[in-house]
Amino acid sequence: MAARSFDVIVFGATGFTGRQAVTAMVHRAASQPIRWAVAGRDPERLERLVAERVPSAAEQPGVVVADAKNNDSLHAMAARTAVLLNLAGPYAPTGEAVVQACIASGAHCIDLSGETFWVQQLIARHHRAAKTAKVKIIPCCGYEALPFDIAALWMAQQVRQRYAEPCREVKVVVSFVGKRIKSVADAVSGGTVASLSSLLEFDNTDCVRNPACLLPVDATDANEVAERNAYRFTPHFDEDVQAVTSPTIPAPFVNPPIVLRSKALFADEALFAQDFRYVESMSMKSLVPSVGFLPDAATLPMQWAAAASLAVPLANISAALAGPLKFERGAMRKLVAWLAPKSGQGPSEDALANTGYCFDIFALSQSGKTLRGRLDAQGHPGYRSTPEMVVTAAVGLAKGTLGRTPHFGIVTPATGLGIEAVEALREAGLTFSLVA
Repeated sequence: MAARSFDVIVFGATGFTGRQAVTAMVHRAASQPIRWAVAGRDPERLERLVAERVPSAAEQPGVVVADAKNNDSLHAMAARTAVLLNLAGPYAPTGEAVVQACIASGAHCIDLSGETFWVQQLIARHHRAAKTAKVKIIPCCGYEALPFDIAALWMAQQVRQRYAEPCREVKVVVSFVGKRIKSVADAVSGGTVASLSSLLEFDNTDCVRNPACLLPVDATDANEVAERNAYRFTPHFDEDVQAVTSPTIPAPFVNPPIVLRSKALFADEALFAQDFRYVESMSMKSLVPSVGFLPDAATLPMQWAAAASLAVPLANISAALAGPLKFERGAMRKLVAWLAPKSGQGPSEDALANTGYCFDIFALSQSGKTLRGRLDAQGHPGYRSTPEMVVTAAVGLAKGTLGRTPHFGIVTPATGLGIEAVEALREAGLTFSLVA
């Protein structure tokens, strides 16, 4: 890659997640030399952001003016950086132009999209060009779907190392820890709501019903993969974690297609079995208040109620997207907008710092041997963990400590960053461990 003015440019830096990412960049730059810049369409807001977030004694970032609706400015921006961190979502309306600019300029691109239909379009239109240019375009690189994708890769490697067999199944059960989340606004970022609204407005595909929607276009087993990994919206009791579980929030149809695309791109039958299956859910035990003098079973009625309250609207969104009637989508879009914060808004600093999450990760080898792992993560998943993770990914990719894989094109967090991400993500507050 030719010499660039910057290692990383943070595009969309003045949004809520963008501001958190700038803070994370400041922390990274304090311990290693990083040439970085903030970018957006309003130079005055960018200057204020730098003044507010970057200590005067620190190395000051560059300021780049670029507009997602101005192709010339996008190409000029992409030509100046090794990695473009695109936080200017939702991505369906303007993200493709950013990707095209990065491919043309030879810059890697990372974003936080959860719009699988848009990723599907990128694969169809730009995968070959990005692969030829040896550029890594890595969508869905925040809470959706980086930790899930890396967890599946890590667990498959653990299975192979311990049992000398490929991994046949990975199951992830998510729990929130720390300050209890009491509302949708506390759990879901404004940017995520914007992505869900984008799905309801622009998606005319089967992506929310088809977990195989992001497989390579020449995949011959797509129907089998879709059937084996079919989404389940009904709550159920999970014996492994002894809790009622529901579909994951905010969107249970984002992570599985990414993980399944990773499996297909790795194309390593010694790592993932041919009939590999990925399952995820969320534990309701962490979302209901505990009663100290009573056993956990006493909260089961509340867990079932909480699971139903989440499963029903998620199933309705899936049905609305699959349905032909425009009024269904409009009604769901109004509901999503009413329930959650606006783009750029977020919870208090106390909620950001004192909320975390963990994954209980269960794996089966090809012959049925079991293994259990865990991921512990610090900070609010969307507002704090996401910017920390995506900045770690961008800096590692720019510096060459991540991205040593042979995979280029429209790739996934696991195939684009590699297993080295497990150790690198410690800096973002994520710790992987096996459970005896």
